Amino acid sequence: MRLIDTHAHLNFDDLQSDFDGVMQRAREADVERIVTIGASSGLDSNRAALRIAGEHDAIRCSVGIHPHCADDATDQNLSKIREWADDPRVVAIGESGLDYFYDNATVANQKESFRWHLRLADELSKPIVIHSRDADEDTIDLLEETGVTGGILHCFTGGRPMAERLFELDFYISFSGIVTFSGSDALRSIARDVPADRILFETDAPFLAPEPHRGETNEPALVRHTASRLADIRDVPLETLADQVWENARRVFDWQ
Repeated sequence: MRLIDTHAHLNFDDLQSDFDGVMQRAREADVERIVTIGASSGLDSNRAALRIAGEHDAIRCSVGIHPHCADDATDQNLSKIREWADDPRVVAIGESGLDYFYDNATVANQKESFRWHLRLADELSKPIVIHSRDADEDTIDLLEETGVTGGILHCFTGGRPMAERLFELDFYISFSGIVTFSGSDALRSIARDVPADRILFETDAPFLAPEPHRGETNEPALVRHTASRLADIRDVPLETLADQVWENARRVFDWQ
């Protein structure tokens, strides 16, 4: 069985301090591929993601500016993201999007940064990795405005209408450890009905560790718990779901 963690932040100190152990535990859990996200804390996190991907055959990365940092999406910083986006280690753009739960950047700057990332993804034919929290309607509006299709809505927690619209736009939906939490019945209902060729899973490490590790530092090995719970929800063998998600990730990231 082969598992892929489609969204992790391997640059964080909690993971870097024991990185060899993190990678060994991932291998022991059958996690053979990881996408590490450059957009965590400005340009430095992108540099770290590129370095990590360059040092490990099993890792690819994204580049971008997180919506929390959208106030720093200056022409100079975006130019650097554009430069890095052509790197063969980069399989996606982002994460970018809208977060109305926190007030870390103005809505206007979040929208403008999101538009820029969407256009870059379209220009390079690389998938956009979207962060959307309490912003379902505006996220869909900007996708329709730019005409971008075929990306990923990571750590999906939106409603069923948003999920259905995303499928119409040829997007993939990725589920994190949240789907294992006791209060996530509505999310599990959506996860049950996602088309097989549009489902992904992720850790969002070091955040959102799944049950039974909730509250601990998350790491790629723990994606197996999320995958197992999703397989139960969908009433399919874990191996079947793992194979499907591997193929979905191979397709969306063009990672052969």
